[in-house]
Amino acid sequence: LAIIQPKLILAMGRFAAQALLQTDASIASLRGRVHRYQGVPVIVTYHPAYLLRNLPDKAKAWDDLCLALQTLKSTAA
Repeated sequence: LAIIQPKLILAMGRFAAQALLQTDASIASLRGRVHRYQGVPVIVTYHPAYLLRNLPDKAKAWDDLCLALQTLKSTAA
């Protein structure tokens, strides 16, 4: 992380989110807000394979991507 210096991390799926955030909380409870990992903003969303099986949740994933873009814009300012 120190070498790459990401401006944002998009955690896609339960395993990625739980590993980064050191929690056992569900995706549903982690979505919709900005978390931090070593000072870097983290947005949690559904894994693409999950979205292929659960099409109605694509709208929620879109909201997560919009939050990620909004977060990037606010940190760049």
